Amino acid sequence: MAYPVLFRFLENPSYLDHKQLGLFWMKKMNYRARWEEYRRTYNTFKTRYFIEDENSYYVHMLIPSNNRGNTYDVVIHFFTKSSIHATDYSLRNYDIEIFSNNPVFAFQFGYANHKAGIVIPFLAHKLSDIVLKTPAKKNNPSNAIGYDHSFYIAGMALMDSARLLNKAYIKEVASPFDMKELIKEVRSLEDIMAEYQDNKDKDANKKAFNKDKSLLDRAGEFIEDAKSKVGELVDRTFRSGSGSNVVKPSKSVGGKPAIKQATRKSATRSITTSATKAVKRKKPKRKI
Repeated sequence: MAYPVLFRFLENPSYLDHKQLGLFWMKKMNYRARWEEYRRTYNTFKTRYFIEDENSYYVHMLIPSNNRGNTYDVVIHFFTKSSIHATDYSLRNYDIEIFSNNPVFAFQFGYANHKAGIVIPFLAHKLSDIVLKTPAKKNNPSNAIGYDHSFYIAGMALMDSARLLNKAYIKEVASPFDMKELIKEVRSLEDIMAEYQDNKDKDANKKAFNKDKSLLDRAGEFIEDAKSKVGELVDRTFRSGSGSNVVKPSKSVGGKPAIKQATRKSATRSITTSATKAVKRKKPKRKI
């Protein structure tokens, strides 16, 4: 099978057609806004490298949540069977297998990614049998492969740096690959959901996490909570920029915020027009 390369996967993971690509572009605008927010907030992310051999490298990153202080495990396996790329100084052109225990990644793309063979095999069980065996008919009816914001941020952090994918640097800081050690380091989806709910309960001063609550129910709560913050984050990120365009969410279309773009020039025109209309209003007749 054909494995993706990181930068192409971030651009268009499923090689979508024009109609699908438009919807994906809107989602990626949200991810890009989060990435810009993360760049201003965090200098670096906790990262650990493992080297299996010259053709196989694992990168394990802890990506913070923008909600309640949780973190997610993102693991990317860079590998190649090409003798040409094996001599590259960087991992940028290596093929990848991926993993994230973010519930959005799991419940929207876990089944499709696993079926496509791009989930790291020895970590797949961390997503649970429910994810691996249940198509996401509501959130991903076309079974398109893809990623969530945690994977996007990890990928952008690696691609945005001249050092983090450099083999010479990696060899200085990496540990020898130990599958059992990496499995032990990476939390399961169930662990992440429990941590999320626990922090949510603490913030709201509610009762402790209910272990009997189904994984699917907790995932639904998580996803809805995350969606509620997307519009606000996009608005805040782009308003803080130095460009002339202001991008802000408009009315919801199909459950997703539609992006409405307005320039400062058009905004000024609108204000001027309103002022002019106010001046032209008829004055009340004077009583004699």
